[in-house]
Amino acid sequence: MPLSRMTCPTCGAELTYHSPKNAAGKRACPYEGLAYADLRAGHDQIYFGKWRKMDAGPPDVLRAYNQIGRHLSAIGRALGDKDLPAARHDLAKAHEAYLLGDPRQDTRDTLRFMDHALSYMHRVIDDLLHEMGLPPHTPMDFAEWYDVAEVPFRDEW
Repeated sequence: MPLSRMTCPTCGAELTYHSPKNAAGKRACPYEGLAYADLRAGHDQIYFGKWRKMDAGPPDVLRAYNQIGRHLSAIGRALGDKDLPAARHDLAKAHEAYLLGDPRQDTRDTLRFMDHALSYMHRVIDDLLHEMGLPPHTPMDFAEWYDVAEVPFRDEW
């Protein structure tokens, strides 16, 4: 069965999946009804993005870098004025790694810094969920919705 591709109207993620439908016959969003659905979807879209595949080229890396920047801003807005010092610390570390990972600079550590920025952003999302008494976000629970064969360099840093 061929895979479908779409931008989810609920969460905004670019999804690749086998078109499951909800009870109303509408295409289901895997993040629908979850706290911080937009942050989870944004994270996973980057996490499962082409930039992490072995055949990724410079445009894929630059696109991911720009997505990380937008996602950092969205997480900062979600964090707002909440009193979560650990989340603020992680957000600052994510921003620092993001700046160091600029692919327009000629550095061999670009992918490592981008991956670190994404990891710190994941920690902020988990902190926001923890504040609500919810379990942490697990991207692999949503892998079937993305065009994923593997997640390269997942445990290499």
